[in-house]
Amino acid sequence: MTRRVGEDLARILSQTRPVLLDFDGPVCPIFANGVNSELAAKMRSTLRRAGADIPQHVADDYDPIRVLQFAATLDRPDLTALAEDVFRTGEVEAARRAIPTPGAHEAIRACHEAGRPLVIVSNNYAGAIEVYLQRHNLDPFVQAVIGRAYARPDLMKPHPDPVHRALAILEAEPASCVLVGDSVTDIEVARATGVRSIGYVKRPDRLAGLLAAGAEVTIDDMHALAQALRTVAPISSSPAA
Repeated sequence: MTRRVGEDLARILSQTRPVLLDFDGPVCPIFANGVNSELAAKMRSTLRRAGADIPQHVADDYDPIRVLQFAATLDRPDLTALAEDVFRTGEVEAARRAIPTPGAHEAIRACHEAGRPLVIVSNNYAGAIEVYLQRHNLDPFVQAVIGRAYARPDLMKPHPDPVHRALAILEAEPASCVLVGDSVTDIEVARATGVRSIGYVKRPDRLAGLLAAGAEVTIDDMHALAQALRTVAPISSSPAA
């Protein structure tokens, strides 16, 4: 971490208290090792058996989130629900095997030690996230888990709904909170809701997108965030919304 990044990270953390943390990436790569492709294929098979025609661009897609988004365009809520159910089952199975992102658990514990409320805000299924947190004994350090609304991919980030739900739970003003995420949609939703943003660069090719989306600072190591959380005092209070 360069000196300038360290200074910018410290500035943001000194001006905020609650932390909104994305799950897939900053906490663990839940769909690593081809799990995403396998799950997308299962979802497509389920849709085909239910009578859906799958266009080539969806047939070639490795991302289960995009398959779910496609299902929602078919004007058949039953198909969206079928895809969602397969997706959720796969996410729970993946959460039972997922390997932590280095430094992620340390950062979660550092939030607790620093008195910073922590809410997971994710496009993943909340039940799968809870399975992961319980498996690693991290659930006592997380105030709430905000996951994907059932069969409503239109409400996923960058839609502001998940962040608004987190702010309501925290009873905090947006500017007093910081969102840590690894995707452009995380940065976009932070900007849309007035929440501060830290971009986690899980791969070098992600950096340009996070910067273009407006990330206030980027880090490529969750250990760096954990260290900063332990050394930078948060603002004294989070004003009620």
